[in-house]
Amino acid sequence: MTKVFKLLLALALVLPVISLGSPASQAASNQPTSNGPQGYASMNGGTTGGAGGRVEYASTGAQIQQLIDNRSRSNNPDEPLTIYVNGTITQGNSPQSLIDVKNHRGKAHEIKNISIIGVGTNGEFDGIGIRLSNAHNIIIQNVAIHHVREGEGTAIEVTDDSKNVWIDHNEFYSEFPGNGDSDYYDGLVDIKRNAEYITVSWNKFENHWKTMLVGHTDNASLAPDKITYHHNYFNNLNSRVPLIRYADVHMFNNYFKDINDTAINSRVGARVFVENNYFDNVGSGQADPTTGFIKGPVGWFYGSPSTGYWNLRGNVFVNTPNSHLSSTTNFTPPYSYQVQSATQAKSSVEQHSGVGVIN
Repeated sequence: MTKVFKLLLALALVLPVISLGSPASQAASNQPTSNGPQGYASMNGGTTGGAGGRVEYASTGAQIQQLIDNRSRSNNPDEPLTIYVNGTITQGNSPQSLIDVKNHRGKAHEIKNISIIGVGTNGEFDGIGIRLSNAHNIIIQNVAIHHVREGEGTAIEVTDDSKNVWIDHNEFYSEFPGNGDSDYYDGLVDIKRNAEYITVSWNKFENHWKTMLVGHTDNASLAPDKITYHHNYFNNLNSRVPLIRYADVHMFNNYFKDINDTAINSRVGARVFVENNYFDNVGSGQADPTTGFIKGPVGWFYGSPSTGYWNLRGNVFVNTPNSHLSSTTNFTPPYSYQVQSATQAKSSVEQHSGVGVIN
């Protein structure tokens, strides 16, 4: 046996298995990482946020907004910036109704290379959300955002051509069903207006009615695209988990529990790869009055004049209507990634999602 062959054999034994849409049995990594995103946010040059740049701390919304505004107006607007949030951000300590991550030089200018990261379990946004507009290479990590009604009424809105965004290890919630009014709160993470290359990972989404959307209109010219959701905990929600228009979306290793009405709602040509997710008590089982689809984990529900499509692989369904389901596309994403079985993913999500997990 040559030395080269021995070296290759040794590497094969220690390197992780990587999947390109492969069956779950081929990989079983169950630990989250803060080193970088999997999925679409790893493409298009990758997503590093403020890594390697200036570090600042903030405990009020005014401080966060000033740091962002000063960066966008500076002589070096592309300088990486990490803002560590060590306190509760509210409407009362913020200069406006939301934290606005945008470049003040006008719509033609991006804002780039920023991380907003909570310190321990102290990074909290109470009643105030974050909007990313024409923002590139942004990380939002380890913060709790809840009960948002002001501004856009959304916990995080990714909009206006934003690209390479990583939303990781956060917690989002309000109250179910929203003070008795389904429109009392809007979405938790809404992605729209040509935003793309986004990964949403290891978050908790709980106690909310209209959970989140990908695309806010049937106008194809405003469609977002290229979004990955993995290892998220979706618990005690009503619907839109998520609602998807037009986009290519990959949902793998998520844990859906107690979804009252419908979960993955794929409309107007959207393509979603639903891989190795765990669905427990998801969907009402009733026929949707508009489309005729059974309300459950995946389908075309409500509104929009035509269906989207789904590729189903390796999912587990418990107390969830699924006998009617079959794949309607062979779409898989164009990147490599690690994937667990649905059962392994459930355990990993229970242990490692949300805030206070990573350094």
